Amino acid sequence: MLQYCFLFLLSCVFLAPTEATAATVINAGVGGNRSSQLLKRLDRDVLAKQPTTVVLMVGTNDRLNSGGFIDIQSYRKNVESLIDQIEAGGAKVLLVTPPTCVPELLFNRHDRKKYDDQSPVARMQEVRTVLLEVAQQKKVDLLDFHDYLIQHKLADDQKTSMLRNPANSGVKDGVHLIPAGYELLAKLVADKLKAGKFDTTTVVCFGDSLTKGSEKANYPAYLQTILNTGK
Repeated sequence: MLQYCFLFLLSCVFLAPTEATAATVINAGVGGNRSSQLLKRLDRDVLAKQPTTVVLMVGTNDRLNSGGFIDIQSYRKNVESLIDQIEAGGAKVLLVTPPTCVPELLFNRHDRKKYDDQSPVARMQEVRTVLLEVAQQKKVDLLDFHDYLIQHKLADDQKTSMLRNPANSGVKDGVHLIPAGYELLAKLVADKLKAGKFDTTTVVCFGDSLTKGSEKANYPAYLQTILNTGK
């Protein structure tokens, strides 16, 4: 009798459903960073964390921050190098295209004359094009957040926009996201990770202020909640 009880308990142990591994999401966003600065801190802020997945979104400061533009070819090389080093470290990469911007709001903080050669909108469209090409060449997954916002009319100066503006936040910004924008980005990233069967044991979100967000609202925090609760 005791023998049968033991076998029954043993079978319960082996047949019991195992709990899914909880996802850890690390926010490795730093405000003002360009792709060149991401390369400099890649080892410390990403590879040292031994990630299984890296969500990479960079390009806004490279091409919009008039404090020091990075030419588009250098940007491409930097992104390619980031992908190569991340993959060599054993992680899978998800590229994300940064949002477009609202030029008239951007010009409240940057001299419009510095964009005479190429408009801010054209600059960010060029970033998108480069990332689409790099993703295809490198065979890495890509979330086209830039196009999603435009197609859904969520990247303008209206109250419904996901970009901060006077109508939705009282701020003349036109580049960064409102909290609802971070939530939306997190949901889209989570859907992409699920569809691509990414290992989400340790996810590092790598980028600039669009990744960093704030203590109250940032997409990595929302992403961790979604990955662990499904909500």
